[in-house]
Amino acid sequence: MNSMIEIQHLNKTYHSKSGDVDAVHDVNLTIREGDIYGIIGYSGAGKSSLIRCINLLELPDSGSITVGGEKLTWMENDTMKVIKNKDLNRVRRGIGMIFQHFNLLDRSTVFENIAYPLKHIGMNKEQIYDRVIELLELVDLSDKIDAYPSQLSGGQKQRVAIARALANNPKVLLSDEATSALDPDATESILGLLKSLNKKLGITIVLITHEMAVIKAVCHKVAVMEHGEVVEEGKVYDIFANPQKDITKKFIISASPLKKIHSLVRKDSPFIQTKDGGLLVKLIFEHTVVGDAIISDISRRFNVDFNIVLANVEILKGEQLGSMITVLTGKENDIASAMSYLKEKNVRTEVIEHGRAS
Repeated sequence: MNSMIEIQHLNKTYHSKSGDVDAVHDVNLTIREGDIYGIIGYSGAGKSSLIRCINLLELPDSGSITVGGEKLTWMENDTMKVIKNKDLNRVRRGIGMIFQHFNLLDRSTVFENIAYPLKHIGMNKEQIYDRVIELLELVDLSDKIDAYPSQLSGGQKQRVAIARALANNPKVLLSDEATSALDPDATESILGLLKSLNKKLGITIVLITHEMAVIKAVCHKVAVMEHGEVVEEGKVYDIFANPQKDITKKFIISASPLKKIHSLVRKDSPFIQTKDGGLLVKLIFEHTVVGDAIISDISRRFNVDFNIVLANVEILKGEQLGSMITVLTGKENDIASAMSYLKEKNVRTEVIEHGRAS
């Protein structure tokens, strides 16, 4: 699969009286054609600055950006060169963008909001009408053609914004926290729409968010940002199965049904108390071992007991990922042998002590 977006050694610093802020620092990313690529980070991580650099709404200080084979910025003799404005306008027509707060024209109807970008590319009225009708069908809002934004729900407003962003048949759709202002049902609906558009149109989507649940729901790959840098990147399944950085682990815990364990540890719940040298352990079962009778096998083989406190199996990109919190009890040597055997079977283990992984 060809790359759609190439970013190399990208830097963006904001200057103010209170000091400089390195919003984007030496970022390198390759986003493949047809991917839904997530970029996640907390507020101030630099993710919005990064996405705004992709279509030059923000001009980076240095680095190269290539979109659809067209260079937007590049380096020559340590100097950044920028595409000419007339060429940039043409490239931007191939990059749609949707925002957290919709940015609709309040005094214009749904039809007029979607038609707005089409009026500036030479379409006649009949062509504009046909295209708007097509887009409304695509986002399932045909019955709202004459409604005003004030008459729409948050999810419907975002559907209008998505239709407008798709008006010029872009190859890339940039989504900057597009679901953050929506309730859970509307969020699920919009994410479902983005997945559908990706499949139907083959459009490449770059999705900025601070919620790992959003990444888990729709993305193929993810980059984790902190302090302007990409600290971890990879396929969504691989990142969830084996996160390397503390911030990535924190994001994954926030999206996991097993996050209740930390509350149980803090409260010293009787459900997780260990006796006679037992262990409170988190187990991660990747797709190669999900479904195997590993727990019962180990219990018989090493004469240890597993008291399952919490457990979950989910499907990420068509592959199973299992996780479990269990109290493991038995003789010390038997428990040590069981833990070693788990690792031999490619089950990742984390021993939890007083709410800390050791």
